[in-house]
Amino acid sequence: MTGIRALTLILEEPSTVAIAPRDALGWTIEADYGSFASLTAPGSIPLWINAPAPGEDTSRGIVIHLHCDDVDEAFQQAVQRGALTVREPIDMDFGERSACVRIAAAPGITIDFSRPLG
Repeated sequence: MTGIRALTLILEEPSTVAIAPRDALGWTIEADYGSFASLTAPGSIPLWINAPAPGEDTSRGIVIHLHCDDVDEAFQQAVQRGALTVREPIDMDFGERSACVRIAAAPGITIDFSRPLG
């Protein structure tokens, strides 16, 4: 078995949703076919966004964890680009520095900028 190749979210209007992480996080849209879009963050696996098949529900309640050397800077850049604050940068009791944002166009998806302490 190999590592994770991509993460797929099932959301309405993939093209519209793909624009938000591009604008707020600086990600790259690699493909956009209306019912499917593919994005990447530097050094990361692709995030695929598919429209739901007939009768299929959309994704809910997912957290995408992004490793960042500078959590505070990544958080500030995302907020300046329009992301919504969920949790400002903080040292967590389990040994991580973490900050979380949401993007209004992608309900139920939280982006966690994090790195190990020390």
